[in-house]
Amino acid sequence: MRRMMEKITTLEKAAKLVESGNSIAIGGFTVYRKPMAFVRELLRTDVRDLNVLGWTSGIDVDMLAGAGRLRRVELSYVGLDFLGLAPSYRRAVESGELQVIEYTELTSAMRFKVGAMGMNFFPAKSLFGSDLLRHNPDVREIKCPFTGEVFHAVPAARPDVTVLHAPMADVYGNVVYLPSSNRNIEWDIPMAECAKKVVVTVEKIVEYDYMLSNPLLTKIPRFKVDAVVEVPYGAHPTDHDSYYKVDKDHLRAYAEASRKPETFKQYLDEYVYGVKDHWEYMNKVGGIKRMVELRPAEE
Repeated sequence: MRRMMEKITTLEKAAKLVESGNSIAIGGFTVYRKPMAFVRELLRTDVRDLNVLGWTSGIDVDMLAGAGRLRRVELSYVGLDFLGLAPSYRRAVESGELQVIEYTELTSAMRFKVGAMGMNFFPAKSLFGSDLLRHNPDVREIKCPFTGEVFHAVPAARPDVTVLHAPMADVYGNVVYLPSSNRNIEWDIPMAECAKKVVVTVEKIVEYDYMLSNPLLTKIPRFKVDAVVEVPYGAHPTDHDSYYKVDKDHLRAYAEASRKPETFKQYLDEYVYGVKDHWEYMNKVGGIKRMVELRPAEE
């Protein structure tokens, strides 16, 4: 039997897999299951000029945009869900600091599935009738070789690095999504499949025997994963399915801080640059006591 390589590492080492100028895909959507501990660690590095490939993004992209780490985004939406649009992201776009290549929600998500299939593009008809094409130079018109019918060719997504937050993994990089992980995990999986490198932060590390006993829960196999980091509460302040709900109080405070450059800088100084690691951050936002308060009510 071929020896399996352990993939366990630290947040600090995992963040170094992202280099300036890389394209990066970030799993989850809006305020759900975002790998926020990784995003904060990435901000503690000097990485910049990133290109985010996404579909419906949230605080992750807003924070990176506000910190001046992004050069370009390719996605359909960036917002804070029940709190409206993402202020720092909007400011970066309006100032011309950030290039936006816009797709519809469906086409932006499908780009990852097509990339996972090893294809360069896919034909779409859903873009006809919109002005999206005036703002997206990457989409081209093509004719069907069989019928002559006109389609739009949408390029596949192949990020340099994909970063996800999931419930569990073993030391070898087999990643588990529980049945309760019901919020669009079908897009996390192709994000991993089409990437050159994959980093997964998880709530906990489990034994390899758990994978053998629950093969249907292993959604991302070890050979696709480059690094695994055990980070309990690593999606905070976003939701993580059955583990904890969105921290609405903290997210409201973030949204308010994000409205102005000076208050956004104060937020980063307090919650990102002013703490040495994830656990100092957790202590600052209320620690285990706060996370217990955020546990979903049992049905």
